[in-house]
Amino acid sequence: MNTTVNKLLGALLIASTLTAPSLLAQAPKKGASKPFLIQGKLPHLTMLVKQYWDDRDVAFTKAQKEKLVVIRKETVGGAQKLGKEINALESSIVKRTLSGAKPSTLKESVEKLALLRAAATMIHIKCIYNTKKVLTQDQLDMIE
Repeated sequence: MNTTVNKLLGALLIASTLTAPSLLAQAPKKGASKPFLIQGKLPHLTMLVKQYWDDRDVAFTKAQKEKLVVIRKETVGGAQKLGKEINALESSIVKRTLSGAKPSTLKESVEKLALLRAAATMIHIKCIYNTKKVLTQDQLDMIE
């Protein structure tokens, strides 16, 4: 009986040491994290527009394409800039948290992170709004 209990405890100890590291929060892979507050619920119209750029059925006009390029540049440029700031700040917060920093010393950074993510989300929302103003309803129906 004693030997069986020892074997079970040993197996449990081995199993727990192998799985414990996976329970720790790990940073997402580079590029995996989006800078937005709202994840996966809003369309990425610039990506959809890009996919249908030369589609004959969607038939973007030259004037539409010119406007859509401007919207895309503003959106992607703004989101990438904020994304770099967000990722750096997030990494800093995680590192400091795991090093034992007091929550009160992280409050300002967390609030700044929230503001940066809110700004990125507004860029996304403006992109959707501006893109919808450029496209016809038929075009939107085809790409969404």
